[in-house]
Amino acid sequence: MTLSTCSSLAAVALLLPACASIAPSDGSTPITPQSPRAAVLVGPVLGLNRNFHSGGFRTISSDATCPYFEEGTGWGMLGGVTAEMMLTEHSALIPRLTYESRPGSFTSALPDALVQMPGQDGPVNQSITARSDVTYGLLGVELLYKHEIGTLGAMRLALSGGPAVAYVVGGTNRQVEELIEPANARFLGRDGYVIEDGGRRLVFYDGEIVARRSVRYSLKAGMQAEVGLFGDSWYMTPGLYYDFGLSDVTRAENWQLSSLVFMVDFRRGF
Repeated sequence: MTLSTCSSLAAVALLLPACASIAPSDGSTPITPQSPRAAVLVGPVLGLNRNFHSGGFRTISSDATCPYFEEGTGWGMLGGVTAEMMLTEHSALIPRLTYESRPGSFTSALPDALVQMPGQDGPVNQSITARSDVTYGLLGVELLYKHEIGTLGAMRLALSGGPAVAYVVGGTNRQVEELIEPANARFLGRDGYVIEDGGRRLVFYDGEIVARRSVRYSLKAGMQAEVGLFGDSWYMTPGLYYDFGLSDVTRAENWQLSSLVFMVDFRRGF
């Protein structure tokens, strides 16, 4: 081995530790960034909603026998895509595109009446309950502003809120009347109405929500947490929000819809 070769090997040996000391090794991740967080994070979103229908409606306003429904509740689901666009180290904009179901079930007791049953000496009390089961589907877009407020262990906590608008892709109403008492009473056949359950149920209406609006506007706000997944290469954001309806469900009545929404976003930086 020549003297020049030995000198070259010695120089390389001296440089290797210096090169190793400047190699990237910060371990930065979306949830625990040691360098600026990715400007855009994208992923799917899933969720459940508890729906509160209020204000009231009458399925057929021109029919005086049609009951008035005031309060209804129901469970629905949602799914779609979400993103996060960083504004500062502690704030961001969060757009979402989702499909949501916002159903509700209503009940209304009709006035009791005295009826004469065949084979009985005197009149008996008759009670009937009306029920309306509503389906309501939305294709929604929202844009929330997020601001981090602190940490809880390894989780980041944040508040978020903003406007939402949705196109109503479907809404139906199935209204029935069910005989409660007496047990041996039956609905008589009526033109245009379907009788079910051995004559104990009358289908009063089964079709589209009358005078349904095609667009819904709302305000949404809540609290969320950020939790790292898969070695923090992804992060999960569970959140609880209240979606307050600004527009009515129909053009005919003051029928409003607001929801308590639990969502889980999954995002990864790009």
